[in-house]
Amino acid sequence: MKKLLMLAVFVASLGLTAAAESPIKLSLYDNIAWPKPYHTNVVLGIVDNNTPTVHGVSLAIGSSRANEMWGLSYGLFYARSKELRGVQCGLYNVTYDAQGVTFSLVDHNKGTFTGVQLGFVNLADNMKGLQWGFYNQAERLTGLQLGFVNYTKRINQGLQIGLVNIIEQNGWLPVMVIVNGKF
Repeated sequence: MKKLLMLAVFVASLGLTAAAESPIKLSLYDNIAWPKPYHTNVVLGIVDNNTPTVHGVSLAIGSSRANEMWGLSYGLFYARSKELRGVQCGLYNVTYDAQGVTFSLVDHNKGTFTGVQLGFVNLADNMKGLQWGFYNQAERLTGLQLGFVNYTKRINQGLQIGLVNIIEQNGWLPVMVIVNGKF
């Protein structure tokens, strides 16, 4: 069974590799890279990965940046994806249109986010899903916030669980201890 699963993953990865301009990009810093494809499946970088389209994996010691990231993005210090479909990790994450999971110390979404934000500080403009951290903030929330301090400007539907829960518009009460929300 394990061999069959490994064979299926290998065959699927061949299809992804064939679709890219270059299957692998090695990057030292920004455009100091070999080769310099617009679309790739695997990006390995030292200081900075800056690749427009990655459908696969982007790994960097410094920062990982992509306009379209479908897969796994990891930048030890910084990870940025304008369109994320997958998982993103780094000390500081920035996303604009995201569907998936992000792990970080500071997780900042500047557009729409559907999925799970796991970090010490989670910030989102339009959040649909779960925020779990010390401080969670969403301009519009549909979902669940778990943290010590939870803040949302407007809640569509959802729940806040934490020490301090603040909802400016549309909640049960503006400020509650332990739980607040709207159903």
